[in-house]
Amino acid sequence: MMLKIKQVLSSSQLLYLIGLCSIAIGLSLSKPLIGIGQLIIGFAWLLEGNYANRIRAFFTNKLAWVLISFFVISLLGLLYTTNFSYGITDIKRKLPFFVLPFILFSVKLTSKELKLVFLVYLVGVLAATFWSIFVKLGGLGITIVDDRDLSRFNSHIRFGLEICLAIFGLAYYVFKEQNRKTKAILSITLLWLVAFLFILNLFTGVLVLAITSIVLMLFYGFKTSSVKTKLVLFLFPIVVVGLSGYFINKSITNFYHTSTAILEEKKYSPYGEKYWHDLNNDDKENGNYVYRNIAKEELEYAWNKVSNIHYRGKDLKGQPVEATLIRFLTSKGEYKNQKAVMNLTPKEIKAIEQGISNCNYLTSNAFERRINSIIWEFDNYNRGRDYNGHSIVMRWVYWKTAFAIFKENILFGVGTGDIQDAFNKQYDKDNSILTEKFRLRAHNQFITAFVTYGFIGGILFLVFLFYPFIALNLKQHFLYLAFFLVMIISMFTEDTLDTQVGLTLFVFFNSLLIFNKEEL
Repeated sequence: MMLKIKQVLSSSQLLYLIGLCSIAIGLSLSKPLIGIGQLIIGFAWLLEGNYANRIRAFFTNKLAWVLISFFVISLLGLLYTTNFSYGITDIKRKLPFFVLPFILFSVKLTSKELKLVFLVYLVGVLAATFWSIFVKLGGLGITIVDDRDLSRFNSHIRFGLEICLAIFGLAYYVFKEQNRKTKAILSITLLWLVAFLFILNLFTGVLVLAITSIVLMLFYGFKTSSVKTKLVLFLFPIVVVGLSGYFINKSITNFYHTSTAILEEKKYSPYGEKYWHDLNNDDKENGNYVYRNIAKEELEYAWNKVSNIHYRGKDLKGQPVEATLIRFLTSKGEYKNQKAVMNLTPKEIKAIEQGISNCNYLTSNAFERRINSIIWEFDNYNRGRDYNGHSIVMRWVYWKTAFAIFKENILFGVGTGDIQDAFNKQYDKDNSILTEKFRLRAHNQFITAFVTYGFIGGILFLVFLFYPFIALNLKQHFLYLAFFLVMIISMFTEDTLDTQVGLTLFVFFNSLLIFNKEEL
């Protein structure tokens, strides 16, 4: 009898590991694998029997209730929702908030088993990065305009978060590893993942990595007794923040400066066309006025000679080629005429076709380009112009819209199923210029929670997030602290817990690390 029990327990533990590994690798490579993994661990749970005692143990545990509280809040939100169909769909998507804590409550892993799950997760992340490089090098024979589109299995936002978690997990195991060869392999892998964030221009991932690293350095700087270590851990973040601030300030100054070599406003081009000037428009590229000295007919004629994309067509970013070309030539400080177009290099022509509107983008790094893009977005917004497709500015609009909704539904929110409907109504009420495809929700998990469930539900959501971290003193565990910071930081600019991959990423590692914290 005892032998049979041991065999059942042994087989169920193996199934748990297989299921957990399926989820771990599926997070970066395959959504179906995530679902299959949950079915496997569910079957393993059933295989163990003793249902009454395990169910009782779970529902009499305060921590367990906290871990499923967000799912409970979502269920309660159905009681006063009007769009019940959407509400049910949302509940189905959020099932892992209940299923994973409920099942993993019974699973006890050794440190070796935890490491195995992480290594499988790492393999999935690495495979996804290698596939992205394969596509970037032309392996699929497709044109990639935005490097973020190289994230082939997930949203580039989620992919960036997965890479960040892998980086901090690697850092943890690098310090724990005793074997020099293994330590070297893990270190090289870590460096590759950091480099990959920059190769794909995963700006959110880079930002999350930087902020998390700075917070960790400051935290351990306060903890260490070594003066030298403390100095390094404090100085490095200060230098990074200081240099970043200086660079951003310099970028803003450069954006608004007016060139000292302003082109003379001529009447005719060398080919005889009368230049068009809009003296009321002070848009600039690299300090030069955009809408002055334009020979439109010459531009069209010359551009159609050098490019297969028609002058009246769209570039690969969906922008009018005419506008991109005019801005690009302006950034070079040239008159917008036939001669300027014919002098474009093949590299510059390709850049314009890809939607690049400033010549500096050909020599600047991804961080510089992103900062300049953000400055341009806000400048465009402040001038009262169209901001559709401008991700940073749209988030600001989403937050303002969310606040307007919250003021009308302070106590209990709009309900689980009505969140998108509420946003749509508010956009109509505000006569928003956002087109339908950009009329989205808050893109901030905290704001979304307060708008959906009101002040009461929002506070409970914060308890769901922070109670385990505080009550269990999880800041003492590097792996959990890094994971927690990555996820929390991401929630300021994304509805991380409202996508299958995002919520599974959070609840999977949250449950796994909390229930097995003794093995960290």
